[in-house]
Amino acid sequence: MKEFLIFFIGACFGSFANVCIYRLPRNKSIVSPGSFCPKCRRSIPWYCNIPILSYLLLWGRCRYCKKTISPRYPIIELAMGLLTLLLYQKFWVAYLPYVFLFYFIFAFGLVIISGIDFETFLVPDVIVLPLIPLGLIGALLCEGFFLPQNGSWSMVTRASYSLAGILIGGLLVAFLAVIGKIIWKKEAMGGGDLKLLAAIGAFLGWKGVFLSIFFGSILGTVISLALIYSKKKKWDDYVPFGPYLAIGAIIAILYKGNFFLSLYFIP
Repeated sequence: MKEFLIFFIGACFGSFANVCIYRLPRNKSIVSPGSFCPKCRRSIPWYCNIPILSYLLLWGRCRYCKKTISPRYPIIELAMGLLTLLLYQKFWVAYLPYVFLFYFIFAFGLVIISGIDFETFLVPDVIVLPLIPLGLIGALLCEGFFLPQNGSWSMVTRASYSLAGILIGGLLVAFLAVIGKIIWKKEAMGGGDLKLLAAIGAFLGWKGVFLSIFFGSILGTVISLALIYSKKKKWDDYVPFGPYLAIGAIIAILYKGNFFLSLYFIP
C-alpha cells in the first residue's frame, strides 16, 4: 500500500511535469488556468485528470471534443511514478529523507527538461539553471550525498566533487561542440546541453558526467539507428541529446554502488 501511494504521488508530479512541458515553451503560466484540453481548450475536471487512469478510461481522447490526447501524458506520469518509487527505496528507506528530496527534485527537473527538449530541441533555462546551485547545496548539506550506501565524505570533499562536476560538465560539452563543428561543419551540441551536463555534474560529480555521456550516447545511438532504419529520420536530422543525457544521469543515480559502477564512485 505504501509503495502504491509513493508511486501515485510521483505520478501526480508527472502530471504537473506535463503542464510544464506544454506551457513553458509557450510562455504560459504553469499555475493558472487549471488543466485544459489543448485542442478544444475546455477545462478538465479532476475526475478526468487522474494520472494514467483517466487516459486509459477515456481511451486516450478528450472527454468533450473526442480528439486524441498525446501518449506523452501517461508516459511522463508513469515514468515519474516509477522514478519516485525507485528513489524512495534507494534513498529514503536505505539512507536519509533529505537526500531523497534533492534527488527527487533533480529527477523531476530532468523529466521536464527531457520532455521540452524532445519536442522543441531546447533545454529550458528556467529549469536547468536552478539545478546547478541546488546540486551544490545538496553536496554541502547532505552527508553521504554522493555515497549513500558506502559511507560519506567531508563537506569540503563533497563540495569540491560537485564543483568539479559543474566545471567539467560545461567544459566537456564546449570541447565536443568545437570538435563537432570542425568535423561535421555544423553544431554538434548546443548551449543547453552544456548547462544540463553542468547540472548533472553538480548532483553526480565529475565522474557522473562521463557516465551520463556514456549511457546517453549508447542509448541515443541505438534509438537513432532504429529510427533511421524505420525511415522515420534521416542521417542528417538533428536529434536532441538532452533526453539521453537525462536517462544516463538517472541510471547513474539508481545504480550508485552497484556492480561495476561501484568503481565509478571511488574518489
